[in-house]
Amino acid sequence: MRYIISAIWSTIFMSIIGFIAAALTETQFNPMQAIRVGIVFGLLFAVIIPFIAAKSYKGKTKYSKML
Repeated sequence: MRYIISAIWSTIFMSIIGFIAAALTETQFNPMQAIRVGIVFGLLFAVIIPFIAAKSYKGKTKYSKML
């Protein structure tokens, strides 16, 4: 479920950022490209962040036991 929510929110944020960036650079906004980039970054961060957090804090989670 975490991966799905991360993909949804990153898609929303990338759409907003892409729209603003297109207006600032006077280029055409492509929503499909913003959605693809948002999903990729959202899933990437959803996978990487737990490993970084587990490395900095030795808790009793399944991620800290993997390291």
